[in-house]
Amino acid sequence: MGYFEGLTSGSFKTTEDGRRLFFPWGVLGRGYLVGSEDDYGRLRKQVKAYMVVSLLLIIVAPNLFRGYNVGVSVALTGACLVFYLAWMGILLPRLNAADEGLSLKESMTSQARAHGPIVLWLLTIVSLVLVAGGLLMFVAEPGSRLVALAPILFFGFCAAMFIRMLLLRRSSV
Repeated sequence: MGYFEGLTSGSFKTTEDGRRLFFPWGVLGRGYLVGSEDDYGRLRKQVKAYMVVSLLLIIVAPNLFRGYNVGVSVALTGACLVFYLAWMGILLPRLNAADEGLSLKESMTSQARAHGPIVLWLLTIVSLVLVAGGLLMFVAEPGSRLVALAPILFFGFCAAMFIRMLLLRRSSV
């Protein structure tokens, strides 16, 4: 289905009785009942669009102006968070709170199904290649070892999560 569809699906859950729930804070907060199927489809599209635009703003936009600028990325991240908080402040009072929660396993299983096996394998391989690059930097450039730890730790964690999703996907099929 696609990378962003997979990310989006981690914020939604369909209960056994068919109710559609939205979890704006993921596994950390409560769920909200989405009224109709049309509202559900619209909200999924909006959340997906927010994720696409946010990622483009945070990662791509700072590279457009004379190389990467961390300050621009931080400012855009803050702006995206403020927008999301304002959006949820307007949206959530109109939705009914649900009694059900979302477990990390449910969220990851939903994302794993939506990503599909090919995307998950590609993400795993790319993460492992980036870990290898960090390890190479760690060994080849002793003066940059602290910098090399960042990709090793971050992409190592990513690879572990993608491998877990592959296993969850396999056990849920």
